[in-house]
Amino acid sequence: MASNAKLAETAPKTPKLDMKPIEEIDRRRIPTAIRQNRPFVVRGWVSASDGWGLDDPKWARNTGQVTVIPGDDATVSTASYVLRKSGMTHEMTFRELFDRILGQGKWRPLIDANERYYMFGGKVPSSLLEALPWPSDLEFVGSSPYVASEGVTAKAHYDHWYAFLVQLHGTKAVKMFPPWDYSFIYPQHEKTADKPRRALVDLNNPDFDQFPLLKQLHGEIAVLNAGDVLYMPVHWWHEVETEGFSVSINRRLKRSALDWAGALLVFGYQVLQGAYHYRIEPIPSHEIKTVAQYAYVEWKSDTGKTEYDQWCAFLAQLGRDQAKALRIPEGFGVLLARWLQTEQELTKAEFEALSHPAAELSVRD
Repeated sequence: MASNAKLAETAPKTPKLDMKPIEEIDRRRIPTAIRQNRPFVVRGWVSASDGWGLDDPKWARNTGQVTVIPGDDATVSTASYVLRKSGMTHEMTFRELFDRILGQGKWRPLIDANERYYMFGGKVPSSLLEALPWPSDLEFVGSSPYVASEGVTAKAHYDHWYAFLVQLHGTKAVKMFPPWDYSFIYPQHEKTADKPRRALVDLNNPDFDQFPLLKQLHGEIAVLNAGDVLYMPVHWWHEVETEGFSVSINRRLKRSALDWAGALLVFGYQVLQGAYHYRIEPIPSHEIKTVAQYAYVEWKSDTGKTEYDQWCAFLAQLGRDQAKALRIPEGFGVLLARWLQTEQELTKAEFEALSHPAAELSVRD
């Protein structure tokens, strides 16, 4: 009889994605590290003594929309409008939510005895935000709480903001993938389905036969414990899995017109490459226009100008000047600016005629 060791050698190996740890930095490097447009983790950034203990009365006064999930399904959508329409969300105080997750109090189940809970949205207590040691030279534009039962997973998606994720209680694992790997994660954008800005694939059990581009996906991962903070640049795909009762907050960061225009160029290029080169899905034009609106608003705020044509000229020039750094063709900014001015989308022929970076078009399905 073959030994256990021999059987282990001959057994088929479970396929895994190419992952490496997210960089960990000292808190003093936060302002400079943000400019690198890559995720990073600061360990032990806050402690419970900073005034955010879960027994603090401030939690009892705030409410939020909570998604209630059947016990046999631990995944949640980021599509809040879908959840509201389906009746899966319920408004409750943080205190009630904490009690339900911990099995305290006399709350009756809303779905079944093993139901799980996920809150995204609602108001973070201002005293909590003030207690956290943010660098003085950073400016913020919003915040949201995340509260989840053990094992709840927010499937891979991206967001239209730059943000810090501060872990206050419990543990969560975060996988992240860069925007230039957009096509390799098989995105989908059906606004009427429960999957907007979501990945089609199972990242924990990747099927390389059905989704061969996954072999080109290069991710980063970190396990966040209470007190840790993760920086999440705009349009980085991320999948978040809670390991035990988890409480965290998302603090959205104000960035410059230059940052947003660069993000738009990268995002627009990757979306079109996904549609025209890898044939992932039709062009999600509404997503490109959403990012363009953010970029235009920030440009108006930074410059005091309002002419849309001037902003388009700024975008086109940035595309020429920063093409190599942004990993886009030198002429792409001009074509994208024309699209936004005229609302005439780039054709496949126009896109293919660009001088693409070699690394971007090296893989075909």
